[in-house]
Parts: sequence; C-alpha cells; structure tokens
Amino acid sequence: MKKYLKVTFILLSLAVKTYSQSYNITLKYSANGAGCHAASYNWSFYGGGVLLDDFGAGGNSMNIPLKTVTYNTSAYSSFSLSISSGCTPLGASTKDCNDEFTYSATAINLIKGTAGLSAGSCNGSVYISSFIPDVNIKNLDTSTPTEVCAGFQLSLAAFPAGFPQEAYHWQYSINNKVSWIDVPATISGRQTNNIATPTFSMQELLGATHTNHLNKQIFFRLGYSGTAFTTPLALTYSSCAPVAEYIKYEAPQCNGNNVEKIEVFFKEKLKTGEDLSIIYVVNTDPAKTTPRFQNTALITSFTLDPATNLYKYSFPNLGETLENGNFYTVKYQARLNGQPMGSLQVSQQPFKYIDPAKMQFKITGQTQPTCFGAEDGTIDIEILSGESPYNFYVDNVLKTASKIDDLHYKITGLKANVLGYKIKVTDKNDCIEKL
Repeated sequence: MKKYLKVTFILLSLAVKTYSQSYNITLKYSANGAGCHAASYNWSFYGGGVLLDDFGAGGNSMNIPLKTVTYNTSAYSSFSLSISSGCTPLGASTKDCNDEFTYSATAINLIKGTAGLSAGSCNGSVYISSFIPDVNIKNLDTSTPTEVCAGFQLSLAAFPAGFPQEAYHWQYSINNKVSWIDVPATISGRQTNNIATPTFSMQELLGATHTNHLNKQIFFRLGYSGTAFTTPLALTYSSCAPVAEYIKYEAPQCNGNNVEKIEVFFKEKLKTGEDLSIIYVVNTDPAKTTPRFQNTALITSFTLDPATNLYKYSFPNLGETLENGNFYTVKYQARLNGQPMGSLQVSQQPFKYIDPAKMQFKITGQTQPTCFGAEDGTIDIEILSGESPYNFYVDNVLKTASKIDDLHYKITGLKANVLGYKIKVTDKNDCIEKL
C-alpha cells in the first residue's frame, strides 16, 4: 500500500509540471569547420539555470547546416545560451579562435520581442528564432461565444494563468487580420491589456466610429507586432438594437425656458417583440451620470419622419434643468421579447446646452415734453443683455426707437403721462423683461 501511494504521488507531480505554464521555443544553429585544424563547436541551452539541451561537434570536416529544434519548456523567468568553439588555422586559413561566450535574456523581454537571444563564434552560431507562451483565449460568454452586442461588456480570457503579464498582450484587427492594433492599456479607468481577463464594450474600444463596424467581424489575439501567440478569435459585432443616426436638438429660446426639442432618428423601425426599455439624455462628463428626460413607459414604436424617411423618437416633457455649457448625448437599451439586447449611445457629436442670457435693460434717462400736449418726451434705454434686434413697447404699444449704438436706444414722441409709462423690451427671440 505504501509503495502504491508513493508511485501515485510521483505521477501526480509529473502531471502538474506537464500542464503548468510553458513556452514553445524554436532554436536554430549551424557551424562549419572549413579552414580549421581540429575544429570544435559546442552550445548549451539553459532555462532558469537548468540545462535544457546541449550539442557538440568537431573535426576538420565539421559541417552542420542550419538545423532547427523545438522545445516546450517550463515557464522559467530567464534563459541563456553558452557557446564554445575552437579553430586552429589550417594552411592559409585566417581562422584562429578559441571562443567561449554566454548570453542571457529574461522571459519578459523574449515574450515582448524587445530582446533576442543568440550566441556566435568564429565557426558557428545558435539563436532563438521563436519564443511563444503556450496560451489560449476564449470568450467567457458561452451563450453567444461568437457574437457581442453593442453596449454589452465583452469578457475575454487567456489561460492558463500565471505567466508574466506581458504574455497576456491583447490585440485586435478590424480589417480581417491584415493589421493588428494593441488594445489600450486602460479603458474607462480599468486595466484592459497585459491582463488575463480584460472587460470592455466594443464602443469603448472602437470609439465614435464603432457603428462603422456593426455586423462585421472583429478579431482578437494575444501577441505583439508580427508575432501571434494564439489563433485569432473572431467575434461578430452586432447592434442587437435599432441604430440611431443622429439627434435633432433645438435649444431654449429664452433664459430659463425649456429645451424646445430633442428627437432621435433611427435607421429602422422597431421589430415585432422589440422595444426600448430605457432611453435618456446623459451628460458626456463621466462624473455626471444622472439620466435626464428618461422615459417612464416602454417605447414600442417610432414615428416615420417623411422628410428624412427615418424613424424618430421625440422626448416629451422637456422640463428638466440641464447644466449650462455642458455636452449631452442619448443612450438607450433595447429588448427583444422582454430580454435585454443591445445598448447603444448615439455616435453623433454631442449637443451643447446653452441657457440664453436674460433679456435685461435699464432706463438711463428721460426728458419731459416741452409743453402741455406736446409729444416730444423721450426715454433713454441701455441694453444689459439679450440678442438683437430689439423691440420697444410703451404701454404695450410698439414704438420705434432711435439707435445710438449697439447697447443704447432712445424712445421719442412721448407726451406727458402723470401715471407714468409701462416700458417693455423684447429681443429677437421675443424674450422679455418688464419695468
């Protein structure tokens, strides 16, 4: 019984080592003893100080054409190559050497390709031509492993864990693997590269042009420029929701007034069983996430706009307050038969909310009529804020005012009024202040 247990333990230990992190390494070497007497050539390959392989040859006729050997080694933190060779000149040969060299490189630099590992001598050389972490990748969403909906978080995974973080270097291709782009180091404050399990949405990854890639394949892999660690993973980027083309926004006309209009135009109408469970206006500042003008009922249909032949949704009840000078866009969540599908943000340039300046003025002077019954009294007005052109009213009767300059006007032709005059000024948007 004890013997059986001992053997079992050894087998388990070997199994754990076999399936732990490893590197696939390709090593190439060659040598030639031409022109040498008693030529010699030897190399040794080490991982973490452990001898992985070695080779030796010699003789006047030594001729080793380029040979390739491959290894699957444990994930040592460093590797080294040692080489020794000797050559005594034969005849008129100029070869005369007795070389011994050792070169090392970290696994991290070999993974990144920022440093190679080679050793050369007068009659031979050996070098690593390929250094690949033995990793694989997958989409953690097993329900739709080959598709990702707009707005949904894509969760990728590389395995096994335990490699240096540089082994988990994610890249993507939007042109059918012709070229590869590094996934950003961080997205929305989260680490998204050099990590085994990054999470991000396609809109976060692709930015404002993400809708250009809808219904197309996006490829992911681990690797660096010119070097792939894994087979590309193809994911179809689907809208899973009606795609908004643009927002039509009409600003408030007067200070403190409501927004005139916010309409969202879509390419297509809602399908049978499809609705928008949420649609709202939101500040583009990530620190200001409070929804504005959010719907209170499901949106089950759009209105066909004959002018554009697009389908539109018009926000009702535009009485909320937005922050002056801030930028806003529209986000929405689609459902199909009650199940959440795509979540999108309108990719059009956000609109800027500007609360117009108040229409304000003051009376700076007046003159009385020269005599009883005369109509040559005047009132001087200074415009404090508003948008020209301006209209001037005396007791709700429109009057012509003489313009002195852009901010100063004079109302003329007034006769005496013991009760005083009620003066009103409006700007081009018919905004008003009364005195």
